[in-house]
Formats: sequence, C-alpha cells, structure tokens
Amino acid sequence: MTQTEKTETPPEAQTLAAIDIGTNSIRLLIGQLTPDGRIDILEKAYRTVRLGQDSFRKGRLERTTMQAAVSILREFKRMLELYKVKHVWTVATSALREARNADVFCDRVLMATGLTVDIIDGPQEGRLTVTAVRAALNDKPPSLGKHTLICEVGGGGTILTVLNRGSIEASHNLGLGSIRLQEILGTGEQSSEPTSELIQNEVNATLASLEGLIALKSIRNLFIIGSDARFAAARAGRQLPNHKFSAISRKAFDKFVDTIRTLSIEQLMVQFSMGYNDAETLAPALMIYQTLLHETGAAKVVVASITMRDGLLLELARRSQKQEDPGFGREVIQSALSIAEKYKVNLLHAQRVADCAVRLFDELTREHGLGPRHRVLLEAAALLHEAGTFVASRAYHKHTYYLVANSEIYGLNHHEVQIVAHVARYHRRSAPKPSHLEYMSLPQESRIVVNKLAAILQLAKALDISDVRQADQLKLRLEPDAMTIFVPGLANISLRKRSLEMRSDMFENVFGIRLDFEGT
Repeated sequence: MTQTEKTETPPEAQTLAAIDIGTNSIRLLIGQLTPDGRIDILEKAYRTVRLGQDSFRKGRLERTTMQAAVSILREFKRMLELYKVKHVWTVATSALREARNADVFCDRVLMATGLTVDIIDGPQEGRLTVTAVRAALNDKPPSLGKHTLICEVGGGGTILTVLNRGSIEASHNLGLGSIRLQEILGTGEQSSEPTSELIQNEVNATLASLEGLIALKSIRNLFIIGSDARFAAARAGRQLPNHKFSAISRKAFDKFVDTIRTLSIEQLMVQFSMGYNDAETLAPALMIYQTLLHETGAAKVVVASITMRDGLLLELARRSQKQEDPGFGREVIQSALSIAEKYKVNLLHAQRVADCAVRLFDELTREHGLGPRHRVLLEAAALLHEAGTFVASRAYHKHTYYLVANSEIYGLNHHEVQIVAHVARYHRRSAPKPSHLEYMSLPQESRIVVNKLAAILQLAKALDISDVRQADQLKLRLEPDAMTIFVPGLANISLRKRSLEMRSDMFENVFGIRLDFEGT
C-alpha cells in the first residue's frame, strides 16, 4: 500500500478510481481518500489491448478491438463495484484522439458499463503527470529546480513539460511514441540493427522540430516517466532517498540503452523474461529518452515511479472535495501570456483589460453565477483578445479566434480552449449570431458562458479605451436592475461617455442590467 499527496481533510474515507485507456493497454488504479486527507492505493490492474495498432495504422478501431476493450472495462466495472468506488474518472489518450470512430467506442463503453470516457489531450496528460510528480516530491529532494524538463514517452506520443523553479512554462506533445514508431516505420518484425537506425533517424528529425520552442541546452534536470524508464532504473540506476525516484548517470544510461538497442524483441523477451508487448516498446522509448538527454545539459536522468493515473486520483480527490488545483490559474495565465508574446500582443494593454475584466467578474458574482474556473478563462481571453492583429488589423477578431482555437493553453482541455477563443473573438461590439457556425456548434451551456464572459470583456475593453488605466480605479454601485460605473475623468466629456454607452449593449442584453457611467 502506498500513499500520495495529502489533501484537505475529508469528512470520511472515500474510494476513488482512475481508468486509463491507453495505446497498448487499459489500466485501473483504485485508491482510498482517508479521513486524514491521504490517498492509499488499494488495487492496480492492467490488461493488454492494442488500440493504437488500429488507430495509428487504419485511423479507426476495428470491431474486434472494441469488443476486447469493452470486455476489459466490464471486468474493471465489477472491480469498482466490489470496492464500492464513489468517484471514477475514465480517460483515453492518443489512440482514441486519433480514431475516427472514437465516439462510437465511447458510446459502446457507456452502454455496456455506465462509464463515461473523457478523451484528454496532450497538455492535460502533461499537467496530470506534473501533479503526480509534485505530490511525490512533497518538498523533498530531488527538487523541481530551475530549468526542469519532465518527459513521458507513451505508445502514441511523447509529452514534454518545461518547468522553471516548479512553475510550468510550456508543454509540447510530439507525435513520437513507441508504438506509433513501429506502425509508421513498419519495424516490428525486423532485425534489431536496421530497426534501431530507422527509429533513431525518426527521433532525431522529430526532436529537431523543437528548435526555437524549448531551449534544451539550458535544461539541467531531466525527469522521465513510464514503465520503460522504470525498467531502466531497476537495472542501471540507484534509488534516491525519496524512494519514488531513482537516478541514472548519463554514462550508465548510454551503456544500458546501447545494449538494449542491439537486441531483437525475441532476445529481450528471453533475456529479461518480459512479454512481447513490453519488449516491443522498450528500445524505441529508451532511444527517445537517450536522444533527449544528449540534447539537454542534464548530467543524469531522474526516473519517477509514478504515473498519470496517480495524477488522476489526486485531481479526482480535489474534485470530490470541491477543491481547485492551487496552481491551475497561475499556469493557465502563464501559458496564455506565452502565446500572447508569440503573436506580438501589446501586453501592457492586454494586462490592463484583463485586470479590469476580472474586477468586473468578481463584482458581478451574483449576476453571472459562474465559478473560479470561468474567471481564469475570462482572464486568458482578455490577454489574447488582440492576438489576431499578428495576421492583419482588418477583422482581426476573426483571426484571434482562429489562432486561439488552434493553440494549446496549458491546463485547459480542448473545450475550454474553444470557450476562450470565442470570448476573445467577441470582445468587440458585435455579439454572437446564429449564422456563426463555430459558436452554434458549442453546447447551449457553453454558449451561455461565452455570452456572459464576452459581455464582461467588451465592457472591460471599453473602459480601457476610456482611459481607465488601473482596475482599482473602478468604483461600482450595483442595484437590482442597474449598475453605475464611476470613471475617472469622465465628467464633462460627453464623447467618451457616449462611446462607453455604445459599447454596453451586449452587457445590458446578457445580464438585463442598465449601465450608467458617471465621472469622478
């Protein structure tokens, strides 16, 4: 039985479960959130099913593969019932993300087991892994110091997360996975030497695409995650005082990987008494880690004996206690700022608008009925609302939508990114219309959120144009059907007052509140 991060004390013990539908297997982790706020691991289960082989090769899941996966999930559901699990989170990663018939699969799982499958994206995977690493460290060495890279090689892709003094700076999802490499290159049954050379060429080409995105040479701490990394640590590393981590020197890692890459799959199975599926992924994964190590300035790799599923349980525990990840908002905003810098946004102006927007959001809590997570979405949209000027000044709000909608904002799922993109798009005078197809494709609940946040952003933008330079300059007076905003220097300047009134239509229509502006 192991223990992970301590959370705020729950009223009673609760049983939680995480199910990870991966490229090559489906895994289950069951834990108990105890009254003292810890998560004790009760059960682990692992079943092989090659979803990635179908998805990466054919772009869809075959009927027999679906049946095998559903059968496994039925078995896991019985285990959930046996342990009386109260909260379960079932996620799927790259194999489902890329399958054209993923919706069909999710529906079959729901009908057969009652489990709702959440298809998460690369940045979410990275965030959950970082959550687990932070919890395992628990302020003990090794530390997430300056210039740290956390890397997890999965069957379908490689997740890279860059941290600076423990704060996330960026996340990148590379289409470079141990199973995907075999499918792309067709190397599964070839002898070891040609296979090794083909894989190395593909790894080198993919990592070259990171130039300009990550300053790899500045990385001093390289953490690697995954079963292949743990395999290497058990044979070539040394356990650290924090027993959840091991270290392998660069020299020892090179020696071990160079040996592994000369062995065929059959030789690996015999020499290490491992199954075919594990032997198949070992060399490609370790070669990715090795190449990455040589691109960085790290003297060793630190192997973490945790998984994304540990992060899922921690997140689920927070949700069950209605807690928010304390670092969530900061990391989303940092990611939004990085995107804004990329598109040459005037950050001074964007930050003023964002400050004003969140001030209005806080004052209008009763009127909009939204939560802290929506506040973060509004702030991100405010920071990015002028990103479209990077493309053209004319109709730049439309360019803003496209750029933001196709960006990865760390910590947000795909749907939340779409909300941010729409809010940023509607920061000008116009409101959403039935003819706007992307907006209409959102669920009704999300359209309501977009309307409320966009109305607040429009007002914040108007106030900035009217020379409100600091959010704390705003003075508001709320009444049942009206709100008066006291604007510095507005007295006797009728044009500015008229401009504010013209930009208030969406706010008044969405909230049913009459706006008045007075000078101070």
